[in-house]
Order: sequence, then C-alpha cells, then structure tokens
Amino acid sequence: MIKVNYYYNDDFLLQGFCLKGHADYAEIGYDIVCSAVTSNAVAVINSLDKLQKVEFEKIEAKEGHIECIVKDTYLDKSQLLLNHFQLAIQEIKREYPKNIKILKK
Repeated sequence: MIKVNYYYNDDFLLQGFCLKGHADYAEIGYDIVCSAVTSNAVAVINSLDKLQKVEFEKIEAKEGHIECIVKDTYLDKSQLLLNHFQLAIQEIKREYPKNIKILKK
C-alpha cells in the first residue's frame, strides 16, 4: 500500500507531500497504481522546479519513497500544482482504494 502524507504550513497552505511504500497491485514493472502515483509526483515536482521556479526545503526520491516540501516563500506559486497532485491522488485512490491510504496529520 502507498501511504500519502500532505504537509501544510501554519496558514493551511499545502506545502508538500510524502509517498511511502508500494501499491502491491501487480508485480514490479507492471503495477499501474505505482506508475500512476509516481508519474504524477515526478511531474508535479518537475513542473514546480522548471515552470514555477520554486525552491524546495526538501526533495527526496528513492525506492518506495518520494518527498517534496516547498520553501515558505514559494507557497503562493506552488498551490495550483500541489492541489492538482492532491486531486490526482484522490482520483487514483477512488479507483484503487486497497492500494493507497491518505494519512491525516
């Protein structure tokens, strides 16, 4: 199961996300749920970096773990893409509820 955590600042603006685990929908290389979640995460991080030119407090990507936290001064520029990511993950979870868990923090 992929566990998704969202980070918010004190003003409740979305600041980033953390993905941990594997969907276990299918074997590695054929897991469409992992592919969908990973490709959305990477696309949003790349768009924040290249299109919005935001700076990050933290970026980490390794096997079974992707984390992205935007610096406070760039939160206004990042809201559309971070909210887009949140909506995309909600839709994937709706289709595959046994493979994704959204944690409340």
